[in-house]
Amino acid sequence: TRLMTLNEFHELPEDKPDLELIDGEVCQKPMAKVSHGRSSWNMTLLLGNAPETRGGQGYHELGFDFPGPLRDNHRVPDLSFYMPGRAKQTGPYPSEMPDMVAEIRSEGQTMDLQRGRLAFLRDRGVPCTLLVDPLSGSIEVHDSGRFEAATGDVPIVLATLGGFTFTASAIFAG
Repeated sequence: TRLMTLNEFHELPEDKPDLELIDGEVCQKPMAKVSHGRSSWNMTLLLGNAPETRGGQGYHELGFDFPGPLRDNHRVPDLSFYMPGRAKQTGPYPSEMPDMVAEIRSEGQTMDLQRGRLAFLRDRGVPCTLLVDPLSGSIEVHDSGRFEAATGDVPIVLATLGGFTFTASAIFAG
């Protein structure tokens, strides 16, 4: 496999499901299924309606460039969210890391793969990440150095998002 640069990657035609550049290799994200789409939609609705996050900006499958000293990356999390007043666009991709990203596990993806994807983003400045697993009904939260896993109606409070509170049940409802 020939490794690509970010410039070469950006010249590729747009494709669905989305393409990513992971350590110089082009990879295609899995096709979203109903449980994936429902979880993403429910999270979007909750973020848009909560007083703590109302007025923020959410993006589905928005790419982020990470030029590397050895290999470039273009990562596309399932959901990215910026608190009100924080989303600044200076080109086709954001210049600042979002306040929160969520990856929603698709059929065939391992939890370890998704954990690695989120660790990559935390290492590059994303303070809050969520690993949403519709298959088990669980959510893993990393919020400014704090970790928790939740299921059901246990409240999840995100300090990074001003105390935004939700439950796994609300994400998987429907």
